[in-house]
Amino acid sequence: MRKVLLSAFLLLSPTAMAADNTIFLHFDDQLDGVMDYQQHLRLELGLSGNTIVGKTEAGAMISGRVENKNSHYIGSGEQERFQFEIHNGDTRTWYFGRVDGQYWEGIWYGPNGEQGDFSLHTKVLEDGVPQYGDVLAFYTDEVFNREGNEYNPLNPGFLMDLGGLDLHFTNDYQDGFNLDLSQGFYAKANAQWHEDMPMSVYLDLKQPMKMKTFRLGSANLENGAQLKAFSFSVWDSTKASWQVVGNFEFPAIPGPAYQRQEFNLPRTVYADRIRISAKSSHDSGAYGYGQVMMWGLSFQR
Repeated sequence: MRKVLLSAFLLLSPTAMAADNTIFLHFDDQLDGVMDYQQHLRLELGLSGNTIVGKTEAGAMISGRVENKNSHYIGSGEQERFQFEIHNGDTRTWYFGRVDGQYWEGIWYGPNGEQGDFSLHTKVLEDGVPQYGDVLAFYTDEVFNREGNEYNPLNPGFLMDLGGLDLHFTNDYQDGFNLDLSQGFYAKANAQWHEDMPMSVYLDLKQPMKMKTFRLGSANLENGAQLKAFSFSVWDSTKASWQVVGNFEFPAIPGPAYQRQEFNLPRTVYADRIRISAKSSHDSGAYGYGQVMMWGLSFQR
């Protein structure tokens, strides 16, 4: 058995083997590089040399191959590629992909024009939305590190539904200003439009998770809401590039106040890396400068 590849996929040490080779194939029916998994199949998979062998829960046979790395005889490089077929009676569904770290991901084609994206996992992907405990890392573009700009490092308030969707006026002397912006997601920067846009923040998750509805805040402290056009992207490891899932317009905010808004992606996606990129701001600023502020990111079920 070819332990290195199998154990990499099963997240085991190179010298270990899993007693249970149950794998879940998550897939959708839209070939766009976005992992909006709609269905899954339970497989029993193994490797014999370079040969993939197995069967589905329904008993359909699976066969395929994984290439050797860095072989000039077959034209391979640093990253293993693979292909396998599921034999459904008289028809076959083809799967092509590559081993990317802990995931096996790629594209599939059915016999009658069907197609989509897929990924192999050792368990069924959860239905829950990202929370603080699911975050592996948070980082920003360099612009947020400049003098006068700021952002919160990863903290237990990340991805909590802080502040609701209410307006929080900074001059509300009766109820008082009750937002603690030192907790949760917060990033603010002075921007020179032609040089700094878009400016992005990034979240890496421990595993692909479900996303559809999210909340994001900004503020109008003097010259208009400090966010206008922004995009939401997910990482497509099969293409090694970011794929924009949705483009949004942040509405105007009466000021001086902070407020979050709720947004919906065009469809449900599963991802383990996301990027939110501010592309413009209502804040007019002066001399070509303005401010961008994003805070209070959370995901809704």
